[in-house]
Amino acid sequence: MEQKDTKKARILLVEDEEDLRFSLQHNFRFEGYDVDVAEDGEQGAERFHSRDYDLIIMDVMMPKKSGLELLREVRATDQAVPIMMLTAKSQEMDKVIGLEMGADDYLTKPFGLSELIARAKALIRRSKLEAPKPTLFRFLNFEFDLENHILKQNGETIHFSQKEFQLLKYMIRHPNKTLKKGDILSAVWHYDRNITTRTIDTHIARIRRKLNDQEKNEIIQTVPTIGYRFIAELK
Repeated sequence: MEQKDTKKARILLVEDEEDLRFSLQHNFRFEGYDVDVAEDGEQGAERFHSRDYDLIIMDVMMPKKSGLELLREVRATDQAVPIMMLTAKSQEMDKVIGLEMGADDYLTKPFGLSELIARAKALIRRSKLEAPKPTLFRFLNFEFDLENHILKQNGETIHFSQKEFQLLKYMIRHPNKTLKKGDILSAVWHYDRNITTRTIDTHIARIRRKLNDQEKNEIIQTVPTIGYRFIAELK
């Protein structure tokens, strides 16, 4: 029974050390897990925003974006996915900071492979015992499938760009909450220096047009000078 559940689990491994990354990926796949890998924090953020995971394992010290920065970004949009941090440091304060920011477990390098796998299994098992996070949302005459990246209206598929889908996904994950443009930039565009808040406005306008929401504003509400709010009732 445990092996059956394990095969369904998907892990994101973010580690810049190539040999360790390869070893962990190989061993987790041998255990029956589906494993995606990223070699730095920015790539890890892209992987995270592209699909759902049952566990994220990330190094703390990484190029382009540190593990703590990635941890903050993940927790801004997903409070449920288990996160295990890896670090070469042994200072107690590093562990405290990571745990206070939302990490679920912490391992200091060097560590035993069997211990890491056992802890990973425990985190996944514990998360599966909790209420599952929904991946299918319905509002008005729309059906939004997060798992398969499909949005339908009355059974007809509406074509979205990747960023439009990620933006709508972020808003649906936070219904009836005022989402500041800065938080949206962090969650969807990862604070890309070439992206401005005007880009958010443009994408919102496109989403509204595709949802026929330009005049009624019964799905996405503008909060002047602050951001936007998803107000459609989820079924």
